[in-house]
Amino acid sequence: MKVQICIFLFILILSLGCKKSTIANVLLDGNYTGILVITNSFISVPETRPISMVLQGGKFNIANAGATSKPLGGKGTYTFKNGIGYFEDENVWTADFDWNTILNGEYNIRSNGKDLTLRKRFSTKTDLAPATTDYEYILKRSN
Repeated sequence: MKVQICIFLFILILSLGCKKSTIANVLLDGNYTGILVITNSFISVPETRPISMVLQGGKFNIANAGATSKPLGGKGTYTFKNGIGYFEDENVWTADFDWNTILNGEYNIRSNGKDLTLRKRFSTKTDLAPATTDYEYILKRSN
């Protein structure tokens, strides 16, 4: 009886350890459309902006689908390692808007091959900042 219980527990633990994640955390080449969600801790309603992005062979290009007076986009190269995307924008921008709306820097990446979420990573957070702002791209692969 003890042997059967031990075997059962061993098989149960082994089967629980073999579950595959539903999140692949890969960046697949293709065209993506969706929104950039800008959330500020002082404002109860997040700001959303339409986005379309092309990822192809380590290069990205974002078009501002909702042409507003505020720039939104970026074009450059990216790499991916351990669930973090490193994007490097190659454009020159003026200083009259929030540069965090440009895809540049480090992003936590979640992807299942069809859906892609990029969440901006900030290197340091201080307790002195009166508000926190998050930038998250929520995209769907169209091809």
